[in-house]
Amino acid sequence: MLIPDWLVKHAQQFPEKTALVDLFSGRKVSYAELDERASRCAEFLRDGWGIKAGERVAVLAHSSAEYVELLYACGKIGALMVCLNWRLSLDELRGIVEDAQPCALVFGDEFEANGMALAKAFGLARCMVLGEARQGAIGHAASLAGSTGASIAMPWRQHDDVWYLLYTAGTTGKPKGVVQTFGMAFTNAVNGILAAGLRREDTLLCVLPFFHTGGLNLYMNPMLMCAGTTLIMRQFDVDKTMELLEGGVTVMFGVPAIYLFLSQHPRFEAADFSRVRSWACGGAPIPKVLLEKYLAKNVTICYGFGMTETGPTVFLTDEATARKKVGTVGKPVMYVEGRIVDTATRKTLGANQRGELLLRGPGITPGYWNNPQATSKAFEDGWLCTGDIAYCDEDGDYYIVDRSKDMYISGGENVYPAEVENVLFQMEGVAEAAVIGVHDDKWGEVGKAIVVLKPGASASAEDVVAHCRGRLAGFKLPRHVVFIPALPRNAAGKVEKPRLRKEFGDKV
Repeated sequence: MLIPDWLVKHAQQFPEKTALVDLFSGRKVSYAELDERASRCAEFLRDGWGIKAGERVAVLAHSSAEYVELLYACGKIGALMVCLNWRLSLDELRGIVEDAQPCALVFGDEFEANGMALAKAFGLARCMVLGEARQGAIGHAASLAGSTGASIAMPWRQHDDVWYLLYTAGTTGKPKGVVQTFGMAFTNAVNGILAAGLRREDTLLCVLPFFHTGGLNLYMNPMLMCAGTTLIMRQFDVDKTMELLEGGVTVMFGVPAIYLFLSQHPRFEAADFSRVRSWACGGAPIPKVLLEKYLAKNVTICYGFGMTETGPTVFLTDEATARKKVGTVGKPVMYVEGRIVDTATRKTLGANQRGELLLRGPGITPGYWNNPQATSKAFEDGWLCTGDIAYCDEDGDYYIVDRSKDMYISGGENVYPAEVENVLFQMEGVAEAAVIGVHDDKWGEVGKAIVVLKPGASASAEDVVAHCRGRLAGFKLPRHVVFIPALPRNAAGKVEKPRLRKEFGDKV
């Protein structure tokens, strides 16, 4: 399948229609202007910086209209955009930059310190700041000013041509770059348009960060494909979100924590959400009581499931199913096939039998950047092995019940215990450490560190958290710490995480 430059198409057909509204700057961007600015940026990257197809451009910035322009500029010239998670520490960012090997770096004003530190560490002479120029970094406005303004149409791309990279930590703690292709973006857009009923008249409120597949693809990119309008929130703000949901917004996607914060707002009970016709949620388990609180306001949140590796949309309930079967993720969307297999025999299971969820379809990543071993491990006869335990009922509706991996989700962000454990082991006096996810009313889940100290060593819970702070992103910090004499291990010497969860999982 060939993928066209839909910005050029819409700039020709709907030039005056609003494509983006940057809520932080107040700037409105029409489809004609979006294509022009993306073309100017592409011209600068290609001619000013000499960036060639296949080279990487790293971006460390908050969500903004400029971020979208950069993404589509890279697409126009065949460069690969590396979306850096601004919540990570400098050490974590270094690991990603080392893996991606970008030839240029773009950063926001507020990330100047980390941006310049990365540029220095990796010898990146081509740096741009989304603001006024700095020593060693050209200003974004200046880079566009020198371009001709002529529209640059992206050549039709093949399905597997790579567009950008999204990094997610592996279970070993080493960052993995999930390859995102043009075909994945196209397939996810079609899946989203069909499953969520997106249309040109819609206005989406985008509250998730653009370094996350949810920010880019639920549903910013799909809205641009169908010529709708996207309101970009720099960072989630509960007051502003309430205001907009009572205004002209018609489509909303959020993680469970966002819906929780909204439900706790003083205006929630009296709020009029009647203009919003499409509500969706994913990224973490959502409590049944929270879904029911929205149902009481005649708001049906369609619950879904996806992964960075799947583009992300693979499940999304329709409204009738969401009301009838609270907690299901429904059936696979149009261009996805799912099956449940026995975790040991790998044989396909029947209705109501729990096993590992496998997925396949044109919206699934071809693999991990520069990591053939991880790619090979993730796939089985063409099926993506999700590592999630699920089952489907007699109607074919799926339920995600557990994760076979030890990963937990805090505020919509994946946390891998091995990564946190590696940092804990660096603390003087720590002999052993294990991390599990435990329930939290605010974030869904948070980390609990179970620590064994060396003989004669002493440390407090505050000491453990302080050691992790600065070495890990805030959402990865353990919120609870307990000390025990020894970790339980099986005959093979592996820590028995199920036993730890049973003993410490519901104890704060």
